[in-house]
Amino acid sequence: MEKNKYVDFLSDEDFLKCVQWVCDAYPKEKRKQDMKKLQKNTLDPFKLYFDAINKEKSVNEWLVMESSRQYDKTVNNRVGEFHQMVLGKVIGWEDLGRGDKTGLDLKKSDSSIFIELKNKENTVNSSSMAKVYDKLEKALEDYPNAIMYWGFVFSMKGDSGEKVWKYLGKENSKIKMVWGKKLYELITGDKNALDKLFEALPKAILDISESHKNLTQKDLKQMVDIFKESFKN
Repeated sequence: MEKNKYVDFLSDEDFLKCVQWVCDAYPKEKRKQDMKKLQKNTLDPFKLYFDAINKEKSVNEWLVMESSRQYDKTVNNRVGEFHQMVLGKVIGWEDLGRGDKTGLDLKKSDSSIFIELKNKENTVNSSSMAKVYDKLEKALEDYPNAIMYWGFVFSMKGDSGEKVWKYLGKENSKIKMVWGKKLYELITGDKNALDKLFEALPKAILDISESHKNLTQKDLKQMVDIFKESFKN
């Protein structure tokens, strides 16, 4: 059997589909400022005044900056969705997408585990957190033998872990939190799965993008240092 080129917990075809999803959010050619497209998201002329004067930008320079910001917002959203797509393609798991009755993001195919997935812990405010907990409680009523998780990739402490989620005096051994490398380990069974994903990513991006950018050893070292700081333990 031929060895996978990228990661051993996902087929090359599936992995490249996930990477392609993010890469497609980037413009394929050097972008010109399309005023109609920029105005579709409503340009803020008040912010233009503040930026132009405080950042010493011409209007055209500001339009380039705003165009980049709008593309970056799309890219950021897709990077968050990337993890859901990857984990949902692991054998024995499903990406629930939208429209599932639980409203959750991922489940084990035998319905023994469900996960509400977020990219970063600090993007969930108190109001959103209450909604997540309520959603997990509701899903548990429909699947009383399952374990329900709030999962996130990046924690504010830069660590990894798993524990029962105690929230506003509520505690249920079937409602848990899982984050960082433990999230990937829970789904793949491999404690090094997230490391493998990170290591394979630049190779996959270069294989499918039109970029010919070769990262220097200095670049790679800096990226690895940032990864280690984000997942310290």
